Amino acid sequence: MNWQALAALAAMVLMVIAVAIVAAVALASPSPAHGAALTRSIAASAASGAGGFELTAARVSPRKAYFAGRPVRIEFRLRAPAPLALAVDMVREATGKPVRRLVVPAVAPGAAQRVEWDGLTGSGKVAPGGSYRARLRAPDGSARLAGTFTLRGHIFPIRGAHADRGPIGTFGVARSGGRTHNGFDVNAACGVKLVAARGGRVVRADYDPVLYGNVIIVRGDHTRRDYWYSHLLRTPRVRVGDRVSTGQRLGSIGATGNARTIGCHLHFEIRRDGDPIDPAPELHRWDRWS
Repeated sequence: MNWQALAALAAMVLMVIAVAIVAAVALASPSPAHGAALTRSIAASAASGAGGFELTAARVSPRKAYFAGRPVRIEFRLRAPAPLALAVDMVREATGKPVRRLVVPAVAPGAAQRVEWDGLTGSGKVAPGGSYRARLRAPDGSARLAGTFTLRGHIFPIRGAHADRGPIGTFGVARSGGRTHNGFDVNAACGVKLVAARGGRVVRADYDPVLYGNVIIVRGDHTRRDYWYSHLLRTPRVRVGDRVSTGQRLGSIGATGNARTIGCHLHFEIRRDGDPIDPAPELHRWDRWS
């Protein structure tokens, strides 16, 4: 075989090899459409195995919560491939950001769970009042809504029909003997339920025959304020040192002390660091949401 024949044979062999390589690459490389479908399939498989969960039951109570009252309770059950850690976020609707995160380290699928929130932020401050949602979040970022609620710092203390006493009962008006009125008067029928506007510790519970009659003073939790409730119908049912919660019954509207010649009403005071302040704006605000 001469050299021209050898060269032709070598060229044919190289051509066959090149065609084989091109065919192999074409078989190994999927079409763009197939590649996109494969990507979606891989992503879906990863998501399904990344610890996602579903709620099978969820409840938040009370729907109207008060700080220093009943804690907000989140109860739930979930379905998941395996136990997982959950973050329970208290998300403030006004900002969309959580004010507190509670962590449940190992939630078993199907088991009843309960988490309680005391109304404090992560920095230990009282959470702002307003609307909230309880959100459950898994380590993979999947989240579910457990429920919604409102949080307030105070409740209106008279739990029945009532009305402002009028100008004579406002803060700062003159009283006999050169005194000024240190509180705000609200009329209500004798016997109407009276509750703590803010939970805290009782610092006074006794009888003053000259002015206040049956009186209870509560030092409010996370405040520098004392809340005075005067002219109660009967001897206080709480004692100094007792803890009371927001909304807990203290007694009933009465007309004891110097109210015996006036009629049934609540004389209410707020004293900050011992100094009386006008409670009317706050009472009216509490009345609107209570």
